[in-house]
Amino acid sequence: MWWKRLSEKSFDLAVEQFIAEHPHFTFQTFLGYGSYGRAYLIEASSSKQQYVLKCLRPKHRRHQKTIDKFKQEIHILQQLPLPYVPSIHTTGAIQGIPFYIMDYINGQTFEQLIFQDGAKFTVAQSLAITKQLLAQIIAIHKHGIVHRDLRIPNILLVNQQLHIIDFGLATTFKPNIDLATIDNPKQAPNHISDLYFIGHFLLFLLYSNYEPRSQKEQAWQHELHLPMDVQNFLERLLWIQEPFTSTLEALQSIPH
Repeated sequence: MWWKRLSEKSFDLAVEQFIAEHPHFTFQTFLGYGSYGRAYLIEASSSKQQYVLKCLRPKHRRHQKTIDKFKQEIHILQQLPLPYVPSIHTTGAIQGIPFYIMDYINGQTFEQLIFQDGAKFTVAQSLAITKQLLAQIIAIHKHGIVHRDLRIPNILLVNQQLHIIDFGLATTFKPNIDLATIDNPKQAPNHISDLYFIGHFLLFLLYSNYEPRSQKEQAWQHELHLPMDVQNFLERLLWIQEPFTSTLEALQSIPH
């Protein structure tokens, strides 16, 4: 059976062959992979505009739950006609493995900016970036979606504007959840999850400008020496203090 023989390397060749059979596009390069998907850069033959072809990893091709999750990601992206979320243009299957083609966001992730380029962000800059991110997440929540993976590899900067990618863990927003029933804020299907991730995102920005004063590692509250209103804001995002009741409240509470 073909599915027993299909390795990821041979599937890469299948993707290249698939693109070669569709003259509207040309294959550019393999971009990388995550837990569930593989991504390839392709280019429109006429306009030279670049796109990303994302498909399920071959090892998951017989896992119906994972297939359903991948298809849910497609459905979620189709519900988000927002300028900072990639739009889907085509869906299909290659050797029975689902894929979709979406916009290519030509920017740098905050992971690249901080750890490759050595970018440093002041407290004021970090709060301004967080404010922009919160405003974007409010719009996503209004469309009934929670991202649940707002980490530094999934947030890009393009001409000082943020873009959000990788909705593989996104789910439908469920209002009116009793916070006492939430065991893991990362997985909460409401604003708590996204705010928790935004708290850690903000910490990465703030630590980019941190110079250790001793070899002994301490809690971030002691290492960063933040203004008290910024520390309190962070602790509410991170569930250390009473959490915000909504993303809008978090945005309205961001220190100036």
